Amino acid sequence: MPDPVDYAETTADDYAEKFVRSATPSTTRRGVLLSGECPRGADPMDYPVVTEVFRSSTRGAGGATSDETPVLCTCKVAHPHRPADEEGCGAYWNIRLNPAP
Repeated sequence: MPDPVDYAETTADDYAEKFVRSATPSTTRRGVLLSGECPRGADPMDYPVVTEVFRSSTRGAGGATSDETPVLCTCKVAHPHRPADEEGCGAYWNIRLNPAP
């Protein structure tokens, strides 16, 4: 198994596509839990998306528009140089959630 990547707050054009290919959505009490692999380090991660409380329709974190959801790596791997108050590897990206038919 390769060593974990160093912590770095970074994104790439293909992160969203890679994550979506691996992600499985599960309905939760307050929204959706996305379970998949971090596109940067390929480590397993879960990301909760809250949809059942008030959400602003203005721009969100990371420059996401109202129809985009910002996602941050939340893997549990110990990445070198990660600040003590952070989790994951630092990767982030935006995705669009489509309602179930």
